[in-house]
Amino acid sequence: MDTAALLEEAHRLARIGRYNEALAEYDKALESDPSNTTALERKGGVFYALGRHEDALACYDRALAINPHLLTTWYEKGYTLRKIGRYVEAITCFEQALALDPEYMLALANKGYALNELGRFDQALACFERLLETSPSNIRAMTAKGIALTGLGRNKEALATFDQAIGLNAINSFVWQHRAEALRRLGRTAEAEESLRHISGT
Repeated sequence: MDTAALLEEAHRLARIGRYNEALAEYDKALESDPSNTTALERKGGVFYALGRHEDALACYDRALAINPHLLTTWYEKGYTLRKIGRYVEAITCFEQALALDPEYMLALANKGYALNELGRFDQALACFERLLETSPSNIRAMTAKGIALTGLGRNKEALATFDQAIGLNAINSFVWQHRAEALRRLGRTAEAEESLRHISGT
């Protein structure tokens, strides 16, 4: 079986959750073509799905050593690093992806999430404001913007942002939770408790 056929079979197995079999097919493809960056990136994705994050990162690193201009590999590496709490390294990867494609909004969003986790709220806010310029109904980005504003002590603006997000999706408990925090910081305790009741359904 040639490399293309091996990759197709590996992709098929990965799509249906047969990850260990998919890994075996990716290994066969890499035996015949050790520099196949598609195989390396997809193999990394399977490792990620299995919770084997260090193995996933090793695949991404190997692919990037072959070709440092792989947009999605930089993103996938950054995403993996963010998920395991290595936020500074993740941001570097997202910035590499954005250097290759400044309009890659997934990388911009995840850079913002990592910045929020680090408490670098001013930089995070800039990411989400830019993202919302191109995707004004993105509730997740809107909520993350509100979190950044709360972190900066701009609680009235944060509250307005959370209210806007709730206007788009009133059943998002994550937004209600952060809305309650903004209200609490504004000293509006009764309203904060009312927001929390939306989460518990009482």
